[in-house]
Amino acid sequence: MESLHGLTKGTELEPMIKNFMTGEANGTMMYYALARLAKEQGLEEVAEKFIESANQEAVHAGFYATLNGKYPKDFWKLAETVMKAEYCGESQVKAMAEKVRAAGFNKASDEMEIFAKQEYHHGEVLKEILKKYRPERVETETPKKIYVCPVCGYEYEGEISEEPDDWNCPLCGQPKSAFKEKSALKVKAVKFFENGFMTQPFACGLEDGVEKFDANVKYRSCLQNFVIDNGKEIILVDTGTPDDFPEQIPDEKTQIYLGEKIKNYVDALKDLGYEPEKVSKILITHKHPDHTGVIEKFPNAKIFISRVEADAMNLNGENIVRVDFTDGAYKNFEKSQKIADGIYYIFAPGHTTGNSIVIVEDGEKNYLIHGDVTYTDEALYMNKLSVATEDKIAARDTLNKVREFIKNNPTIYCSTHTPLGYENIENQKIIDLDKMPEPIPPKEISAKKATGKYICGICGYVYDPAENNGVKFEDLPSDWKCPRCKQSKENFNKA
Repeated sequence: MESLHGLTKGTELEPMIKNFMTGEANGTMMYYALARLAKEQGLEEVAEKFIESANQEAVHAGFYATLNGKYPKDFWKLAETVMKAEYCGESQVKAMAEKVRAAGFNKASDEMEIFAKQEYHHGEVLKEILKKYRPERVETETPKKIYVCPVCGYEYEGEISEEPDDWNCPLCGQPKSAFKEKSALKVKAVKFFENGFMTQPFACGLEDGVEKFDANVKYRSCLQNFVIDNGKEIILVDTGTPDDFPEQIPDEKTQIYLGEKIKNYVDALKDLGYEPEKVSKILITHKHPDHTGVIEKFPNAKIFISRVEADAMNLNGENIVRVDFTDGAYKNFEKSQKIADGIYYIFAPGHTTGNSIVIVEDGEKNYLIHGDVTYTDEALYMNKLSVATEDKIAARDTLNKVREFIKNNPTIYCSTHTPLGYENIENQKIIDLDKMPEPIPPKEISAKKATGKYICGICGYVYDPAENNGVKFEDLPSDWKCPRCKQSKENFNKA
């Protein structure tokens, strides 16, 4: 087929063709809106006519965009960028759906949640197309600069300053001035549980007492760990739950519910484009199995873990690096170990006696990946500690240091048990401790059938009657405690 790409670009026809393109694109939106309104009034036949017109308008808009060379003729890089934007769009639409639901518009929120799943599906389709049809890439000797749109993630290769002042992002229309030069560093969330909750007493009640907080107030919960890609090596911060980790069944006594399992950790990591064999280092924040579940699945990785936690887990092997934090202070933290340029592993006890955090420097901003220093960001803003803590005094000292670091250094706070952990990354949100965002209520949880097993909401220990002489969890004495983290029975959830 003879290409019409760029036929009118740079000619006197370009501005007129651009107006045509914009008009047709707006017409597409208008006709689909008309179809929606017609359906709401039961006019299905009218709606179909509007949809037919919308589809034709979309074809026209694409034609004019091609004439003006709006998108590159070698479209594979653009397709890759759109794929990333679609994946990102899933979480953005989902977060907006939660806000819409919190405002009381449940029907609209239900439909937006479907849209979120469709965004992810679009990303999957593009991923398969790229894998199957994209030609072999040849790396150029001189890599081009890349600028990124802060809204949709579109990547511009080359010198964006050479574009005219009225140039806009071809995907979402953001102005040229909004684009930022892309760093080689990538910090991503490996998501494997979603749509959970935690109660305010659990998240905030350690020092003041749980009775000071309202158990009816719930915050969103989930489960994700993180991956650091600095362009030279792939470094994981924690490795999720074991593959056979049972699903929880929350009830009115549940203090923290991790949510529904999306997929196994390794599969979630692969979805981000990383194979286990390519991982060179794993930094373990602490010993609990929602952070150490599949460390054995990374054959080429050195596993860095504080000596205290390694001893508690009885970890041994040539790939185990017991860390004593011998590189001195890092900023206001007393003990650190430099892992790579700009990546620091820092001793931060409290949640467990050997707990650690990871700080990643990226230009003027920092990523603080902390495991469970707080369980939700609301507790960070409120300066409160969770009851899930082994050393109360050390935990207070660590939280004080974390808050001091955030006040003095632009920081993206990466939490494990709240969607804010990955939303902060996706939105590149720098934490301002004086401006706590309005909490988004968690989704309602549907009832499920119990298995007889119970899971510790703190450390993930699974109590199975079959492994305990058939003794039901309900029949254990009231003073029975978790054999792993010594928390009481009330911290266990049905599985």
